Amino acid sequence: MRDFSLNLETISPLAIRADHAPTRAESVDYISGTALAGSLATLYRFYYQQDDAQFEQLFLSGQVHFPDLYPATFGSENMQKALNAPVYALPKTAQSCKRFSGFMPLPDEDVARDERHGVRDTLLDWAAFELANSAQRDGQPIDVNTLLKPLREHKSCPYPGCGKPMDHFAGYYRRSEDGRLATSEAEKRLQTRTGINRDTGTVQEGILYNRSVFQEHTRFWGQLKVSEDLIPPLKAFIEEVGLSGLLRVGTGRTRGLGKVHLSIEPVPAEQHNIETFKQNLETFNNTLKEVALKWFPQSSYDLALKPFYFAVTLHSPGIIRDPLLRYMGTLAARTLLPDAPEDTITPIYQAASTKRVTGWNE
Repeated sequence: MRDFSLNLETISPLAIRADHAPTRAESVDYISGTALAGSLATLYRFYYQQDDAQFEQLFLSGQVHFPDLYPATFGSENMQKALNAPVYALPKTAQSCKRFSGFMPLPDEDVARDERHGVRDTLLDWAAFELANSAQRDGQPIDVNTLLKPLREHKSCPYPGCGKPMDHFAGYYRRSEDGRLATSEAEKRLQTRTGINRDTGTVQEGILYNRSVFQEHTRFWGQLKVSEDLIPPLKAFIEEVGLSGLLRVGTGRTRGLGKVHLSIEPVPAEQHNIETFKQNLETFNNTLKEVALKWFPQSSYDLALKPFYFAVTLHSPGIIRDPLLRYMGTLAARTLLPDAPEDTITPIYQAASTKRVTGWNE
């Protein structure tokens, strides 16, 4: 499989319904992979009506992994131009100042627009707490005030002179080459429409509805995975239709919504360097142990630290089932290493939630 960056720009307002309830106006915050695949499949059938075999390979065989497209509109020009830099959802453990939330402004951003006090990840705090809590259950004499220190330390904003409460921070972010972070600033607006009488073709009295839509020129990013032998036909197709103006995504397409431009670029090989991956794993492992020993020094407590720690972050929704095919709301050790002994991996902490997703099939 090869990786490619997909960059999508809205040419007209874009509506992605959160559900199909007639009285709801909410829109989801991203373009799902099923919506993208469905739009491309529709256009492919329009262009190549007789090419059933190629259609099946591209859209039904599982050899092309269509990604969720996350908002990639940034206030920083350098961030906006970094078309190959991944865009990810912020982890559920992210925190920011409740009053002045957001990453610190970048040098080329308009800092006069708002004040932001930075974002931090509480994963290491919770991991240190859980390690100490586990040690306490095993007989270690750790009092409650000491046990809660990693969590209490960051209850308030650390920005000089602020001290406001910290709160959960959600959204989508991109990391620049120098390690700086920025949050996507994709904006929505509420669009009001009237219902049409199907018999007369005129406005139906008493039918007025709203739709939440992404504004024109909002950008999205996703990472496409393609089997080697399907790269030429898929790349040629996207390059052919991407700027044609015929590609439409989402709902309300017959009402002028959902017109988009799409481009595809190969992902640089260094983004998938195994040495970089190993280095990131080692850095996380060492940092977690340093944080744990900072709060619970080895001279006073025995946390019985394991040889290695790592974190798993889902960048898109995951469907996980147990042996009885029931949906699971957490990531179990058996899911990661199904054939290994049960005590090979010990879960320390999880921040997870569930949601309903819908899609199309063949």
